[in-house]
Amino acid sequence: MQNAAGAHLVSGHPPKMPALRLSIQCLLGAVASLVAASPAAAADRAPFRVQSGGNELIVVREAPVAYTRLEQLVEDLRRSPEPRAAPIRVVRASPPELIDYVLCVTRDGTLVVGEQIQTFDPGARRYVVTKRAIARSYRPLDAPEGWRWLVEVVLSRETKVTLELRARELWPVDGVTVTSDHVP
Repeated sequence: MQNAAGAHLVSGHPPKMPALRLSIQCLLGAVASLVAASPAAAADRAPFRVQSGGNELIVVREAPVAYTRLEQLVEDLRRSPEPRAAPIRVVRASPPELIDYVLCVTRDGTLVVGEQIQTFDPGARRYVVTKRAIARSYRPLDAPEGWRWLVEVVLSRETKVTLELRARELWPVDGVTVTSDHVP
């Protein structure tokens, strides 16, 4: 039996069309990719920024924890000749400075924050590392699962930003989720 277009019908149903099924699967895959790459999904991964008094705080939402032992952090601060990428950065307008913070979580849950300060050298027309040190340490707060810390960052005379860092797993911690009271 054939319909008006010449297609063969069996029991009144058109034959299966694999090409059409593959096209629909490709279309669904493309839609899924667009959803994954949507502005909302990208915003979840993008760093958040807080500005005040010409200064800017830049924080990676899913921040890596580079160190699991205090000795590793101290050794790296002492010997590393190059600035390292950090999940938390303060950009100061005057004097021009970059302050990078790296994270270490020790076996007992202490969050240790390493600091690397770069100041702008007008003669060389670039930032140079002027200080590396341990800035602060924090004991974990009670949390139902994992560890939680509150870290205060002074952005300007008018603004202190409180960051909440959460680790879902216990030691060794390889990353934390960072939120702030200044970010929606």
